[in-house]
Formats: sequence, structure tokens, C-alpha cells
Amino acid sequence: MASIGKDNPLVSVIVPLRNRFNLVDEAVDAVYKQNYRPIELILVDDCSSQAYRPKIQAHAGFTVAVIRHQENQGPGASRETGRQRATGAYLAYLDSDDLWHPTFLEKMVLQLKEKPETGMCYCKTRQFSGADLNSGSLRPRNEQAFDAILPTLLFGRPWSTGACLWTRRAADQIGPWSDGWTNEDIEYEFRAGIFGIQISHLPEVLCYERETDDPQQLSQAAHKKALLQKFYSIKAMAMTVLENKRALKEPTRVLFLKKKMRPMVTDLFQAEEYEKVIELCKLMNKIVKPLSRAWLLTALLLASAKYRKFPGATKFFQLGCHFLT
Repeated sequence: MASIGKDNPLVSVIVPLRNRFNLVDEAVDAVYKQNYRPIELILVDDCSSQAYRPKIQAHAGFTVAVIRHQENQGPGASRETGRQRATGAYLAYLDSDDLWHPTFLEKMVLQLKEKPETGMCYCKTRQFSGADLNSGSLRPRNEQAFDAILPTLLFGRPWSTGACLWTRRAADQIGPWSDGWTNEDIEYEFRAGIFGIQISHLPEVLCYERETDDPQQLSQAAHKKALLQKFYSIKAMAMTVLENKRALKEPTRVLFLKKKMRPMVTDLFQAEEYEKVIELCKLMNKIVKPLSRAWLLTALLLASAKYRKFPGATKFFQLGCHFLT
């Protein structure tokens, strides 16, 4: 059993869950087996078909709380529910199907203590399937060490949500999690990058990300819902930049938005969400003045495609998108 360090700060571990209780039990067990104490485990049941009851009970240095949503609100809202309840000096968000090495918290807390200027520490993540934690490969770009969230996100996200430990100071500065169903983690980290929160890398595999063997195919309605949630997430990022004058002057922020927005306008166009595309165009026009003519051209083409349905509208739209590179 882990010993309670006299000077160890409290760590809040937030686990959003919805059904799949066998996997949740494994995640809870991984937290319980940490050789670090004290731990505050907060389980947020996002309206499972039955109420979740953890098998592990609280004891000295390890508390357990279960908060149940009456309606399904999604992972972002569940993490925010946990964040508001958390009282620890450090916060970690572990997905209910992922696992930690027993030394995860011990080593991550030590890393943040040794580098007090950083607000987040992340470790290597191994993706796995089945019962063998070493069956998969490392998460892409996990071998590289980064000290800033931006421009790191420009080239892909090298860490998983569960591989990060945040300081309370950083979490308070970033603010609430988005209640979106997709991209809520990237939107959260983008805000952290806007605030210039420094990060550090622990070059050890301490987090295990489960890969689904047979992913469920989204229905057309569910796909459109996920697409719109992604749109609102990117829109929130754009609004964050517009509200932060310093961010408007830093090219990495703008480049990140361009990278996210270009495929988004294409996807929205194919889904016939023309108003959303024009809204995205107008936002980007406010952020990147030199591209204003290109965004205006794209918006006009989309408007024409919707209201006049002229032949070749899609090709004209794609041509307009080339101006955005």
C-alpha cells in the first residue's frame, strides 16, 4: 500500500464515465494502486443506464466521490463537474478506459515540483488493445519533448488527456472545460497555449491509452451532431484569440486556427451547413486581415451555392479554399 507523504500535496483525479463499468473498474483500480498519496478520486457518472458504485472504498489518504449527471452531457461537461469539485493542488483527467503505471502520480508531481515554472507535465503514452499493456505502439510524436503547447498543437497532439498533470494555478487560469462532445480537450489545451502556460515532458511510458477493436459507426444524424460540436469548439478557439490582443499578434495561434478551420469549412459545406461556413469565414477574416479577400470570396461562393445552386459550385468553393493555404 502507498505511504502518505507528509509534505505531499493533494492530487485530484477526475474520471468521467458512462456505462462500461468493467473498464471503469480497471481505471479506478489503476488510480488506487498509485504509490502516491494523498489522492482525491472524483468519478463523474454521465447518466449511465445504472448508477455506478465503485468497489474501492475510501481510506486514509484516498477519498472517493461519485457525482451523477441526471442527463448525458458529454466528456467536457463531466470533466468540468469534476474540476469544480476538486480541491487538490494538482489535477489529472483520466478517461474511464485508460490506465496509469503505479508510479504515474509520484513521478509527475516530482517533475512539476522540480520545474515550478511549468503548469502542465506530460509523459509518454502507449496505445494498447486487449489485456497486454505493451501490445501497441507509442502515441505519435511521443518521443519528442516540448516546452510550449503552441506551436506544438500545430503538428498534432503528442499527449493524451490522461497523460497530463496540471497545476491548480494553470487550471484556474485556463478556466472551465467546454461542454462540447468532440475536440473539447484540444480547445482546452489551446486556451492554455493562449495564456502561455509552459509544459514539461517526462520521457517515460506511464499512461496507457486503450484502442477500441471495433469502433461503432456513427449514424448520419450522430455524425452531423459531432460535426457541429466540432464547429462550436473551433469557434470558441477563434473567439478566445479575438478576445486576447496578444494572441492576435502571435502567428502560431493564427496558423493553428487556419489548420483547424480549413478542413472544417469543407466538412460543413459537404453537410450543407452553409451558414456555419460563412460564420467561420467571417471570424477568420477578423483574425487574419491579409486573407480577407479570400475568405470573402469563399463566403460569396457558398452563398451562391446555397441560393442559386449554380453548376460547379463545389469546384469554385475548393478553388477559394486554396487561397487559405
